Amino acid sequence: MEHKRFFDEMFAHVDALDARGFASFFTQGGVFRFGNNEPVSGRAHIEGFISGFFSAIGGISHQFQNCWTLEDRAFANGLVTYVRKDGSKLTVPWATISRFEGGKLAEYNAYVDASKLFNP
Repeated sequence: MEHKRFFDEMFAHVDALDARGFASFFTQGGVFRFGNNEPVSGRAHIEGFISGFFSAIGGISHQFQNCWTLEDRAFANGLVTYVRKDGSKLTVPWATISRFEGGKLAEYNAYVDASKLFNP
């Protein structure tokens, strides 16, 4: 599986603030953990969680730096730029650890310090 291509397609949905599209990249029982939040299990719950996050921001864009693959796992990092509702921006590094089943995300852990996003 070409994980970099998978993530490029997935992040196109994220950067378009498309919660349903993002959730479609997970298995039905997939688990998503974003930053320090509790893990969210199941495609419908993931869609609801990320939809709530998307509604709190003005925009988002991801820049890849690296992607490594080891069997059914992928590790990636880059920069993410958040656009706040007031139009100001915050750019921070991100890293992910992912596990795949049947070409979809079974586990997706996104590590990012977004603490200044809502408290600039």
